[in-house]
Amino acid sequence: MSRGHLATGSITLHRIPEREPHGRWIDARSGLTWPDTLLPPESEVWGLRILNVAGLIVAQCVPAGQRHHLISAALMVALILFTEFWIRIDIGPMWRRCAVFGVNTALLAAAIAVTPMAGIASWAGYMLYASLFTGAPMLLCVGVSCVLMTATQRNGWHHIADPWWVSILCWVLNVVVGVAAVAVIDARESTLLRRRELTDELIAERSRNAELQEELVGQAMRTGVRDERARLARELHDTVAQGFVAVVTQLESIDEDHLSPSVRERVENAKSLAREGLGEARRAVNALAPVPLESRPLATALQEALTAFSRRNPIAATLRVDGDPRSLPGDESLLRIAQESLANVAKHAGATQVVTTLTYLDDTLLLDIRDNGRGFIPDAVRRGADNGFGLTTMAQRAGLIGGELAIESEPGAGCVISVSVPR
Repeated sequence: MSRGHLATGSITLHRIPEREPHGRWIDARSGLTWPDTLLPPESEVWGLRILNVAGLIVAQCVPAGQRHHLISAALMVALILFTEFWIRIDIGPMWRRCAVFGVNTALLAAAIAVTPMAGIASWAGYMLYASLFTGAPMLLCVGVSCVLMTATQRNGWHHIADPWWVSILCWVLNVVVGVAAVAVIDARESTLLRRRELTDELIAERSRNAELQEELVGQAMRTGVRDERARLARELHDTVAQGFVAVVTQLESIDEDHLSPSVRERVENAKSLAREGLGEARRAVNALAPVPLESRPLATALQEALTAFSRRNPIAATLRVDGDPRSLPGDESLLRIAQESLANVAKHAGATQVVTTLTYLDDTLLLDIRDNGRGFIPDAVRRGADNGFGLTTMAQRAGLIGGELAIESEPGAGCVISVSVPR
């Protein structure tokens, strides 16, 4: 029987258009596959063909005149050819299915009138009409098909009324058997289809649960990393940074007036190294401290960072946002890259203006930090004494979120730091 999307109700009691064929009958076989079905779905097509050929052969094996055999054979061949025709056309419209029923019935009735045994092909009606119709139309067609079966069982139309009650009894028995078979098969297939739908729903739910679990694990990992970074920042601040502060304080309390020039030089070197170490410690603390993005979008955090940057440095800093802003997993890393870029501008660029642009495209997020400073040669900085550690860190941060960092600069032409992150 044809099955598309499972609809509720029994096809023996209600007409359910969703469970009737739409398109070619040969393609609209059951959505179930073997072994859920007793036979493979394509067996219905071959079952119909075999019954038609069996009717043709058996009709020629019973005693009859040559003329009767020729007429019967012609009718059965016509039925076979008509069957091969209609199973390959669109029988979605009701009138076409009714035409199939009418032509099949007429050809079989004529063949039975000539050689009654040709009517064994009418047994295909149980399968055929239960796949073409549902509800009352299906019951009507099965009932008419049982009339053909009864005529075959009574050895032709001329014996149908001798006696009439036997024919009625045969017809009733045929209808009961046919409807019962259709109901049992329909109930079984409906149960299997419903089970398959439930299985698909469970698989989909399992997939959603797996995605949710993965998201929760990722969130837990991010939370753990953030907490560990915060702990390290506190430890660095309370130990290393405070230790450098104490060292600088002690060195600055030394009365250098009574020191020899060589000792004074060593003290000054110690002060310089201590201040440099303190600066690096504070820089590490700032890099490890959590980024306050939990309740703010990236654009807002960037604007606040630029405002604070302008207060600390005599450099005008502006932000431009293009597109539709949206939160992305890599926002924290982008803010860190922007902060590192601003720190480099303040320390090395000698710029008077910084323009930060945040561009939201359909599939990409772009972050550009442009300054009008003195510029530099990127490759030369990477090969320098500090190996361009800040640039390397920014590139690594971009790589961790699946992005790419590009640096465009040359002496006297400022610098542009560009980061592109796929959505």
